[in-house]
Amino acid sequence: MQKHDRQSESLEDLAARGLRLGREVALLARDMQPGADSQEVAYLQRCLSPLRDDKVFDRLHEGGFEAALTRLRALRDAEELGRHREFMGFQDPEGDAVGIVQEVVEYSDHGRALAGLVDRLETVLALRRDVLDRLEAERLLLGRT
Repeated sequence: MQKHDRQSESLEDLAARGLRLGREVALLARDMQPGADSQEVAYLQRCLSPLRDDKVFDRLHEGGFEAALTRLRALRDAEELGRHREFMGFQDPEGDAVGIVQEVVEYSDHGRALAGLVDRLETVLALRRDVLDRLEAERLLLGRT
């Protein structure tokens, strides 16, 4: 969902979606058990467990969420097999190609699974930031800072 779409969504719906997606991320991470060794798996589980417990918006866990995201990105990037350029567009009947050329990253199977987890966690954290910003704006407008 694009940022402008989230802005038209009610705060309650946005928060509910953040909670639901947070639980999904925590369960996915539990099932995948990402990490280079058992210590790292346990560390990532500890960082993401507040998502499972509906503590997505608890500021106490922000550092753990960010640390997990950073590590998951590194694990995903280590699974990169290569890159190639791909044309995204169409052939105009007048004879010109219309579109852009994008660089596409190719991952191993495990890397694609990690990329999905990273994408979902990034979505949860963006939703989290939007909800916290809206709550702070409400406090400011009501004079409760």
